[in-house]
Amino acid sequence: MTRQKLSDKIRFQLIYHDETKFGSAVTGQCDTTIRRYCKSIMAHRQQYGLADVVAHSRELLAATMIPGGLGDIYESPGVLREDWLYPDTKAVQPVALQLERNIGENIPTLELPPHLFSDLALYLGEWQQGSNPPTATVARELWDVLNDYGALVQEGISATSVSSHATFVGHSTLHLSDRNSNILFDPFILPKSEVYPPNYQPLSLEELGQIAAVFITHSHPDHFDLGTLLRLGANTPIFVPEVRRESVLTIDMALRLRQLGFDNVHTLGWFEEKQIGEMRVIALPFYGEQATVGEILHPEIRNQGNTYLVEYCHHRVALTADSGSDCLGNVKKLADTAKEHYGSLDILFGGYRGFALYPIQYLFSSVARYLPFVPEKIWQVRQKMMCDADDVIDVAEIWNAKRIVPYSDGGAPWFWQRGLGPCLDGTQAHIMAVDPTPDYVYQVANQRSGTPKDGAIASPVSICLLRPGDSLMFSQADK
Repeated sequence: MTRQKLSDKIRFQLIYHDETKFGSAVTGQCDTTIRRYCKSIMAHRQQYGLADVVAHSRELLAATMIPGGLGDIYESPGVLREDWLYPDTKAVQPVALQLERNIGENIPTLELPPHLFSDLALYLGEWQQGSNPPTATVARELWDVLNDYGALVQEGISATSVSSHATFVGHSTLHLSDRNSNILFDPFILPKSEVYPPNYQPLSLEELGQIAAVFITHSHPDHFDLGTLLRLGANTPIFVPEVRRESVLTIDMALRLRQLGFDNVHTLGWFEEKQIGEMRVIALPFYGEQATVGEILHPEIRNQGNTYLVEYCHHRVALTADSGSDCLGNVKKLADTAKEHYGSLDILFGGYRGFALYPIQYLFSSVARYLPFVPEKIWQVRQKMMCDADDVIDVAEIWNAKRIVPYSDGGAPWFWQRGLGPCLDGTQAHIMAVDPTPDYVYQVANQRSGTPKDGAIASPVSICLLRPGDSLMFSQADK
């Protein structure tokens, strides 16, 4: 009997049924709720433009603080309702799989019986590796449906695995290897497609080799992608940030993974560490990508996450993802603390997007849920959620890093076609304030300081521009 495996040209997405009153972060329905309450602001933008919305944000937001508007989610001024802050986890349950072939080409949603989800990671993990048709009735029904939609292909010759010390898979996905063990950070693996050049395609999980462990920085969908994780199987160790209670700002990642049959899930608090083969992985604080950089309503509710420091092959690599500054701290102070405790860095994989918005602009982003947490007195004060190019260079210099790899901002067509990162092929314009190119980090680093008399003074930190699929050997990184 011919064995079959999951196709690397298919992407899986979980569909959840959300019966919460205001919507959950799991489904993003919480963002839809906020936009509905602010429909007058949405209409104002259509008529007068975004600049006018920002200019009149105070009066526009004040007008929504009524029953039937944003006022519905506040107990009193400055106090948000408990059922908005903490949606009922039991009211959000998986109901279906959405399959995608080429971007924008969705295959019909596959509704699944509730009891199948508790074994979904087991089944899809086995089928990713290659399998004969299952004998269990429920599993066989899913197998047959996937086969009908072209999600299963004949098992062929295994792809050659990458063997370098560090491979930039794209966006925030990084593959590290000590040649014996492979670990993945924020795996967000998108399907290969005929719409991309034959010689430049997304890396597949098969090409990344056997994964010894996975580490997640935070629960936003471009970092915590269940469709990718399901292919890794039920037994792969997955380390996620500790979330004591699921909120409108943070998914309880451990809960949602176990719900799908993952049985090797672990939470990591700040400064806890794990040994994976010869690799020591240390969870560090995640500051930034909150609703404000300072005072915030309900500071006990956070976009909870970790950044990571990895020691292996006599080198140190840090990943700071979407970090920046907030009321608890900032990544620059973290860099100083980490250098004192663990030593200097060889490579910083640093986010550089900045994402500086006036609070009312959250309505038109993927995080409309942030808006209610902004105190009224700073409704017209811009909030820079993440590090920009200057900040990430500051972080590297403080950490005494030898090299920066700009990341966490797309990098290839399969990302920017989904709205992640700048378009780098010249076919679309981009706004530097929202999506700077990785080359911009290089430019900033080369003109770090200086005077008219002496000219530009470059940062002592080298900038290494990688495109998705590129790899680094440490001998290269040390040059």
